Amino acid sequence: MSSMEIERLKRQYAGKRVVVDARRPELTRLAGLPGRVVTVNCNGAALVQFDGSDTSWHDIDPKFLKLELSP
Repeated sequence: MSSMEIERLKRQYAGKRVVVDARRPELTRLAGLPGRVVTVNCNGAALVQFDGSDTSWHDIDPKFLKLELSP
């Protein structure tokens, strides 16, 4: 992935609130939990910190994330 594409993903996702696509089997445990994209790494994965007791960061492909609408 090019550095220009990484920067575009950072502008699109960094600091934004997201939810996961719960149809993905590996993401079902995070279904319904809102999270915040901390950054996008050099591989193009979004580093997401979800609300709740688990404060670890999760690498998730942005195509499996949905931006939450602002109130």
